[in-house]
Order: sequence, then C-alpha cells, then structure tokens
Amino acid sequence: MQGRFLAIQYLDQSDKLRGSFFAYGIFKPGQLAFRQIREFVAEMDSEATVTGTLYERDGLPILKAGGTGRVKGTLLTFRPDAQAEAYARVNMLGPEAQYRWRTVQVCTAMGNREAMALLGIKPDKGSIPLESDDWDGASGPLFTSALEIIDEALENNWEFAWDLKPLFRLEMAYLLL
Repeated sequence: MQGRFLAIQYLDQSDKLRGSFFAYGIFKPGQLAFRQIREFVAEMDSEATVTGTLYERDGLPILKAGGTGRVKGTLLTFRPDAQAEAYARVNMLGPEAQYRWRTVQVCTAMGNREAMALLGIKPDKGSIPLESDDWDGASGPLFTSALEIIDEALENNWEFAWDLKPLFRLEMAYLLL
C-alpha cells in the first residue's frame, strides 16, 4: 500500500505530468478498466505509440520501454481538476508488483509528447513477448477458450439425478466464469 501512496504523491507533485497517460492495456478505450477513468478524460488520441516491446504476464500486458519496436496505445489527457482521482483509480487497479510509473515519449499525429505510463517491473521475467504491438483483452483466453468451455459444460451437464459428476462439472464451470 505504501508504494501506491508514494506513486500518487509523486504524480500529484510532478511538473512533467500535465495530465497525460499513455494507456496500452486494460485502461485503453474499449477495455475493461477504461470505464473506471473515462469520466476524468478530457481528450483521447488513439493513434499514439511509444518505443518498446509488449509482453504478457498472467493475462495482463507489460510494456518494456526502449528498443526498436513500437507499441500502440491511446494517449489520455485528464481534466486538470481530476488528475489526482484519475491516477488514484489507475493505481487501485494496476498491480503494484507488476508495474511502476515512468515518463515516456509518446509519438502522436501532433508530434511527440511526454506522458506517464505503467512500465513492467522485470518484464522479461515470467512474461512472454506478444506478437502484436496492440494488446486487446477481448482476444485473451478468458474471453475466448474459457467461455467455450463453460458453454460445453452447460450443454453436456444440464440434467443429473444422483450422479454428482455433472454437478461438479457445472460448479467447475461456474468457478471458471
């Protein structure tokens, strides 16, 4: 918890912040966590990129800055009166053990800008490099294969009497869901 407080304190006092956040994962528009911060967004540039490589760890995208690759994302500019709350919400959802706040150079159609981004802590450890430069949570196995398995369990186990195996299969599908 202390690390999150320090991150918020740093962000509140940073002259470089200017309310810009490079979102490349769950905080991009169309992803699960964007709804947590959308009320604070004043502007969005969905054609933004940074230099780096995308990795995935435990289903979450991890950005490793530097190198020769380009990672696609959205540059979010928060309203000046809402910056602290917006970053507090990001901090609540961003796993502290996986990410750290850093300033990055973001390339946009209007030129380069500085913005805050969540970079991976030890991105090479326990992660796999993604083939894509644009992460989309909807294409992950929890929203594809897992839902297919749940459908199969429902179709094949809807009737049971005293045989508890179908019940256990339905309970497993429920837990997966």
